[in-house]
Amino acid sequence: MALIDVVNLSKAFGPKVVLSNVNLQVEEGESLVVLGGSGTGKTVLLRNIMGLLTPDAGHVSVDGKIIAQLSREDLFKVRQSIGMCFQMAALFDSMTVFENVAFGLRRHRDHTESEINARVEECLSLVGMRGTEHLKPAELSGGMKRRVGFARAIALKPKILLFDEPTTGLDPVMTDVIGRVILDLKHELGVTTITITHDLTSAFEIADRIALLFRGECIACQPPPEFKVNPNPVVQQFLRGDADGPFLQDPPPPKRKPKETQA
Repeated sequence: MALIDVVNLSKAFGPKVVLSNVNLQVEEGESLVVLGGSGTGKTVLLRNIMGLLTPDAGHVSVDGKIIAQLSREDLFKVRQSIGMCFQMAALFDSMTVFENVAFGLRRHRDHTESEINARVEECLSLVGMRGTEHLKPAELSGGMKRRVGFARAIALKPKILLFDEPTTGLDPVMTDVIGRVILDLKHELGVTTITITHDLTSAFEIADRIALLFRGECIACQPPPEFKVNPNPVVQQFLRGDADGPFLQDPPPPKRKPKETQA
């Protein structure tokens, strides 16, 4: 049984259909990368996995539990098994690095201060940020903020890590650093990861499988070597980064039902 199972997931906001019958399975310990253009539902997919949104149809299950059917208490327990790494890190500006990483430990665990100190130090070491405990987010670069966000996400020892655009706005060198940190966390902690990204280099470095969302549907989900040679013209256009092709074309209008003729 897959650790994360997305079954016929559909979600719309008013008339705009964002996800349409999406099916994805993520095995324990696997690294799935989800690609797609802006507005194709990548972040909406993560929010459904977290239970922050309710599907219009279909469902998401985590470790065999259907998220939309859980009580508030049971959903809270599932969320503690998921570490969310937000786009742009989303650190608390008024807190130090130490306080940011320790936040979840103090809120959700009954640890002594010495235990919290040890765990924060361990998490910062795992992401290469040891020695920054007393700095504020304003004193950190963009890449450093992302890594502190990773440290905060792993503090509660989750089974699953979700990364929402972890390399957006970073230079190529720091993008590579972030990709290596994601790989290190996967190998060191044995976690299952889903990464939303536009960066193809990172995607091919960290993925066991790559999925592509297009017009709300998952049109491909394959290991990187197979994804590279997928003949689908949308996949190939995305890989080329080419403006010419079906990716930017308007979808065909819905077919009208024929009028019934009266006898």
